Amino acid sequence: MTALAWIVLGVPAMMAVTFMAGRLLGARRGWVALTISGIVGWTGAVLIAGELSDWNWASLDMALVALALGTVFTMAVALLLDLVAPVGSLAGRDSAGLVTVRNPVSAGRDRMAPFRRYREVLAIARREGVISRDVTHDRLPSGVRRTLESSGGIFVKLGQVASTRTDVLPVAWCDELSNLRSAAEPQPADVVRDRLTEELGVDPEQVFSSFDWDPLASASIAQVYRATLSTDAGDRQVVVKVQRTGLDDTLARDSAAVRQLAGLIERRTPLGLSVRPAELADEFLESVAEELDFDIEADNALELGEALASLERIRVPVVYRDLSTDRVLVEEFVAAPSIGDIDRLEASGLDRVELADRLIAAFLHQIFDVGVFHADPHPGNILIEPDGTIVLIDLGAVGRIGPGHRSAVLDMLAAAALGDARSLRQALERIAIFDQRLDTRQLDAALESFLARHLRSGGGITATAFEDLASLIGTFGIRLPRWFGTLSRTMVSLEGTLTTIDPDFSLVDAARGHAEHTYGRPTPSTVKAAVEQEIIQQLPRLRRVPERLDELFGQALSGQLSASVSFLSDERDARLLTRLVDRIVLAVVAAATGIGATLILGVDAGPTLGGTVTLNEVLGYFGLTAASVLALRVVAGVIRDGET
Repeated sequence: MTALAWIVLGVPAMMAVTFMAGRLLGARRGWVALTISGIVGWTGAVLIAGELSDWNWASLDMALVALALGTVFTMAVALLLDLVAPVGSLAGRDSAGLVTVRNPVSAGRDRMAPFRRYREVLAIARREGVISRDVTHDRLPSGVRRTLESSGGIFVKLGQVASTRTDVLPVAWCDELSNLRSAAEPQPADVVRDRLTEELGVDPEQVFSSFDWDPLASASIAQVYRATLSTDAGDRQVVVKVQRTGLDDTLARDSAAVRQLAGLIERRTPLGLSVRPAELADEFLESVAEELDFDIEADNALELGEALASLERIRVPVVYRDLSTDRVLVEEFVAAPSIGDIDRLEASGLDRVELADRLIAAFLHQIFDVGVFHADPHPGNILIEPDGTIVLIDLGAVGRIGPGHRSAVLDMLAAAALGDARSLRQALERIAIFDQRLDTRQLDAALESFLARHLRSGGGITATAFEDLASLIGTFGIRLPRWFGTLSRTMVSLEGTLTTIDPDFSLVDAARGHAEHTYGRPTPSTVKAAVEQEIIQQLPRLRRVPERLDELFGQALSGQLSASVSFLSDERDARLLTRLVDRIVLAVVAAATGIGATLILGVDAGPTLGGTVTLNEVLGYFGLTAASVLALRVVAGVIRDGET
């Protein structure tokens, strides 16, 4: 063979080796990455094979060495590319449909951005004393809160969302994280003007007759401004909420960091087995994505406005939908004090008890009748107009509950008020995900202790107690849905707001009264009807009971009765064990193949295939190649597990 023949034959050889490398690695790499891997791997193999055979192009030695090394080198380069660029990241299509190839350097830089973010956050954590041998359990929540606050961006939102998950974190942690401030340095007016012009399609002065460029508030997500809007009905005072620029890139980087950190915690710590941080991270990022879409907030305002239309003197601000986009929200400016301004409430002469009754009625209507509720009812988000009209503002956070879950929550409230632990657990089973291995007797005992403790206090079951309940059941590995944490924090916040204006107020008693008023008290006739309906629904199953019993007894008498026990009932445990066994088997086979190939190469005897090449050499070198391939596959699997 000549050098020209090697070049001609090298192209199909490179393509074959590239295809084989992708298959052996257990992953379908993009064609750009595999082509790069094939070119680099084949070139390196030919150079080394040429040196080993004195550049004898026609020798079988050079061909065999080049083929063996080409496979190994190509796989090694593909594996290296996997570290710096995910599958499909090097190739794409532009707006014209043309295939584009990304710069591997920039792809690798983007790939490493989350890790740089890790270092930044870890440096802040060390500064705040979170990563220290001297840190104590009572100081840790405040240190974590300061770390998230200093990290900014999505990490502030992470803490705010985590503060609602009392089923995952202790109450002390949730209370500390609820103090997270989202205030941020405001962006320059010219930057905000450019964003408004881009979203509105025209200069802001053409839409608003006046615009105060000093923000009323500046948070990590958006800034709020006051403006005047000219309408057919005259000038209207409005607030304009403008999303911060550059947020998409920041959130994309932080989201990748959060996902990788959650995956690491889930795989490497005992906490991950019970908390499932990867699922929580997905929930959190989904909620952040919704909050970043101002179209959703506008729709929330319209939906809640319709839900409250049947109630007297309670409303939400008017949203100017034609001027609002996914990054800009324009709504009515309400010039009224908050419900927390007790002095002004007293001066207005409004009945505080009547005000509390109307407010709780509105929220119970939202939660249990409509299933859509304002999820952040702190005093600053509840305004009181001079005539006593209640105005709910800041509708970025909204909770939703399905019809079946609403009745389950009411049953929980009734069971808690009666001190019935078993009924409380049965209501929980309707909304939560229970582990199959859970001992319900232990849970009932814990619930009995919880109810006795709170009922002995003399104050009855409060909304705050439900945070303790969520924390309690979280210790049993019970997974509560996201809406339950939202509802729990909403009830706590609402109870705190209402007791400010009416110290004798009880939210749980109000909820029970709402249920009795809406659904009526149980009577013999209603109970009889409910039992009859339940029996009718169970009739198909009841008809099959004698048949099933006869089949069961028949199997027992014939000695064919068997029981199946699932050793790994948790799917995640089964997947983890499968991957572990797979990696161990591949590693053992790779080691055995490598040792066997080395022993074969040590045997000088054997038939020759041509020239100086013996059969033992061919078998030995290809055995080493196979061992290298298996070892690379193990490494590739470990890397792939680390990214999921």
